Amino acid sequence: MNASGRYPLIDSLRGLAVVNMVAYHFLFDVYILYGLLPGWREIGAVHIWQQSICWTFLLVSGLSWHLSRHRVRNGLIVNACGLAVTAVTLLATPEQAIWFGVLNLLGCSLLLATLLAPLLQRVPAVAGLIGSFFLFLLTRETARGVLSLGGVVLAELPEGLYSGWLTILGLPGPGFTSSDYFPLLPWFFLYLTGWFAGRLLLREPPRALSLRVGVLDWVGRHSLAIYMVHQPVAVAAACAAVWLLRQGG
Repeated sequence: MNASGRYPLIDSLRGLAVVNMVAYHFLFDVYILYGLLPGWREIGAVHIWQQSICWTFLLVSGLSWHLSRHRVRNGLIVNACGLAVTAVTLLATPEQAIWFGVLNLLGCSLLLATLLAPLLQRVPAVAGLIGSFFLFLLTRETARGVLSLGGVVLAELPEGLYSGWLTILGLPGPGFTSSDYFPLLPWFFLYLTGWFAGRLLLREPPRALSLRVGVLDWVGRHSLAIYMVHQPVAVAAACAAVWLLRQGG
């Protein structure tokens, strides 16, 4: 840990996720927002890339809970930023509005983990890690109305749960759409997987955590600010790129 109480490698991993996120959103704007390749998100490699970004953010965030000094304040700030993103997208591009995006997930997960910490601390770290990841896999398809493992449907959830009241939980109502939807189910369980991993890893922190990966360390330390400004920049860059492509065509 450095003098500021941070591990450079953890910040660098978060920074890598931020760089990938910016690149992903730039291409999303080019291919989806400007209609150059409407089916781009359904490409297998693109889906894996997008999921790897989400997983990295959540696992690192869950692990970093143990290093946070102002958890409630930080959770409220991240949630406020998420609501601001919703307001801006609703005004700018209503058809692509973000409802309960990744920032609200991270903010709520931070607050929930803080609330549940006395109970979570009683769970053996290894059992908690395995159990949280199992629950993440089990609830990955709750938005579709089922519990499943490995693509095998284990149970169908009651239709009455999908009235719209539990959309934040992961049970969206009829007709719900969001261009960046990260409900608590299943994603809070992945956050908890990182939380329990943090208990194991930070018990005796390995020397590797002190490694600094170039500029990624700085990017990771300023991830929230970069997130808040990157999308307008990505939209402008995508607009310029599409204009140049069309001029060349």
